[in-house]
Amino acid sequence: MSWDGKGFDKPLIMLDNKTPQEAMEKNAYKPSDDVRKLIKDKMSSEELIGALRSKDMFKEACDLMAHCINRRVGVWWAYSCVDTVNKEVEAQLKISPFTPKELREKEVKAKLADLNDRSELDALQKQAAAEGNEYEKIAQKVTGEKLLKPDDPWAKAQAEFRSQQTKKFGPAEQAVKEMDAALGNLSSQERASMRKGLDKIYAKYEAEHGVHPMAELEKQLTLSISPEPADMPDTPTTADKYYAVVERKIKETEEFISRAMNKHFPLNIPKVKVPTLKDKVDDALFSVKRWILTPTDENGQLARDAAVPVISEPEGLCAVTAFWSSTDLLPEEKSILHPPPGLASSGVQNTIFLCAMKEGGSKDYDERYQEYFDIGIDCVSGVRTWDKVWHKKPERKYATPPKKESDFNECLNVKFGFGREF
Repeated sequence: MSWDGKGFDKPLIMLDNKTPQEAMEKNAYKPSDDVRKLIKDKMSSEELIGALRSKDMFKEACDLMAHCINRRVGVWWAYSCVDTVNKEVEAQLKISPFTPKELREKEVKAKLADLNDRSELDALQKQAAAEGNEYEKIAQKVTGEKLLKPDDPWAKAQAEFRSQQTKKFGPAEQAVKEMDAALGNLSSQERASMRKGLDKIYAKYEAEHGVHPMAELEKQLTLSISPEPADMPDTPTTADKYYAVVERKIKETEEFISRAMNKHFPLNIPKVKVPTLKDKVDDALFSVKRWILTPTDENGQLARDAAVPVISEPEGLCAVTAFWSSTDLLPEEKSILHPPPGLASSGVQNTIFLCAMKEGGSKDYDERYQEYFDIGIDCVSGVRTWDKVWHKKPERKYATPPKKESDFNECLNVKFGFGREF
């Protein structure tokens, strides 16, 4: 059955709490601020589920359904999600035998190799160096000897440069000429005396400043005519390309980290991963199946006991959720201990959450929640039932309760009497 949030082939008949307000008052439902903004007066749970679906808020919709759904159907929904994620992980292992940790290491190594590849940046640096050399050649042409060929493409630029230099240094050149003329009128003895005095002045300046005044003057004149390479104009096109590559690599790194955290969502939760034996996980899941078919308090206790060794796994939490969904948490005592409001719903909600976080598989966190939401809709509308999923052709094989566990398991898979053939 498909559902677009507007209509159903069948109504959500298995919602015990018909409104969000009822779920909050009777079943400890605590909507987030974003969900509260969508709740309107006299709004039904079904309408709110549709509103959340239209905004792709699948996790929030699942949390709401967990607090509105019938307890037994809620456990069935959680069981279905556990079964679905296990099949997804198994299918992915057949395609790629690598563990999630090995896949992460492989992804990180590939990304580091890509980020360490400087070929593109080196090529741009060479291009910038070549363009810089070209600029230097042009500068030498413009500031060098006069270009005699009128058809030279740089002759006009050189003429303009010399015109600007004449305007800038013309008065200084005229003063030098006048000084040379005045010095030419002096006698040899007068010029020698002035040279000695000038040499003393130069020596004193050099002693104080660490550089000969003529050398300093030559440097300043050179810089005014032909700037140092550091002051040369950049090559904007190449520089932009270079920094665009650097910026792209930084962005790719951020996106890679974000994708990796989303894909391997459980990694950001600090906990020690304890390896779980498959048989214990299977035992816990079987105990859930037994409770769904026969939801007695005694079967709830059996589910609780099976959950203890694997309580941190989706199967373990699903099993203890079956126990929390019982009517009496202590059937061996005289007084009845009812489960507190919201406890079973919290178990359903968190079982689905653990399924979404489970390592391995081909789907990420958001994709899984969307899938679990669709499964939940089928469960609460009565389209997906354990009778249909676990149905086998009814066959009465035992006149008395079976002795072997394998025979008992087979009995649970038949349709009539919640799977019991005896």
